[in-house]
Amino acid sequence: MDENMRSRLAESVRSFHIPRLGEIPDVGLYLEQVTRYVNQSITGCGLSPITASMVSNYVKQKIIPGPEKKAYGAESIAYLIFVSCIKSVVAMDDIRALIGIQHETYDLPTAYHYFCEEFENLIRYVFGASDHLASVGQDESDEKELLRSALLSVTHKLYLDAYLRLLRQDAERAQKETEEAQ
Repeated sequence: MDENMRSRLAESVRSFHIPRLGEIPDVGLYLEQVTRYVNQSITGCGLSPITASMVSNYVKQKIIPGPEKKAYGAESIAYLIFVSCIKSVVAMDDIRALIGIQHETYDLPTAYHYFCEEFENLIRYVFGASDHLASVGQDESDEKELLRSALLSVTHKLYLDAYLRLLRQDAERAQKETEEAQ
């Protein structure tokens, strides 16, 4: 991989930020607003957007808390961001199990903050925007190791997808330049 490619990959995630619990609107968002908010929060790093029907399925499967009077609060949105980030590498039944483990181990503000910090830490490291992997959180536990493993899988998949996307774009650009030169 050339230095230009490495630099482009690192730059693509340098400012990536997952909204913290206190930054998530807690005024109650309706379904379409929730999907728009979550998608704006997660698609900057290459994660797949969610749809309203996906959210409804997560509620029906009791993976995330449902709406109150058709409006979703910050807690539901936080869980939805988490699910949206790991759904490409972890099966829904296993996501439900991970959330169950979280309920038994950490309160939502603590668990969600750790998730945000760890995901941002890992994605910057895997994409080369940071040259070291920071230690996140104050204690080590099996639960944190499970989450880190899931997030490492996600970040490596995102990296592979981004690398291949840039490779295709470069090949298409080179092909176009060759055709124009003839």
